Amino acid sequence: MAAAVSKILLEHDPTIGKPALRIAAKLAGYISSAITVQTQAVQRALPTIEDDVENLAQIFIGHMVAEAQGRFDPRLQRFKAVPPPAVPQAPLSAASDWAGPVAGPTVIERHFGIPRSTLFRWQKRDEVIALKSGSSRFVFPLKQFVDARPADGIAELIAMFGDHRLAWKWLMAPTDKLGGNPPIDTLLTGKLANVVAAARLALGEAPDV
Repeated sequence: MAAAVSKILLEHDPTIGKPALRIAAKLAGYISSAITVQTQAVQRALPTIEDDVENLAQIFIGHMVAEAQGRFDPRLQRFKAVPPPAVPQAPLSAASDWAGPVAGPTVIERHFGIPRSTLFRWQKRDEVIALKSGSSRFVFPLKQFVDARPADGIAELIAMFGDHRLAWKWLMAPTDKLGGNPPIDTLLTGKLANVVAAARLALGEAPDV
């Protein structure tokens, strides 16, 4: 199971570090095995915590990270591990904090086979979303790529919003105009017209009739 989980995680984000990937894959296997071998009585009770699974997972991860930091640097052991706040905090300014997995041209060429020259040409033509990270470095959200090229509609949405950052923020934010889903998820299913109509509504434009 660990190998399968590692493969899925790398397909989602090839920039994941090896230690994090290894631990995540092991945890997936351990947790799945531990839950599925519970008694029938316990398994019948599990749905009662289904809505709280995310919060419980955050608490567990918070403790695990604190434990890892304490072992890595003994000076941190005097700090008590606390669960992360239940209320989501405002996103940080770094692209990877709100944009999902991102990578620079070198990583994208290595893992997706997209030459740097092609990537920069798409960027210059506003055919791919590029986010500024740091003083002059650009990174590219990985979720926008399908079959080693930007998903259909990315260029159109960049043109509509007039800004790469604004376009990607909107694509990543769930909207009730698309059933509560992030527009990028709908776009990846091939429903470009639905996404464009929702974007027009978000921008205050009248959708096509």
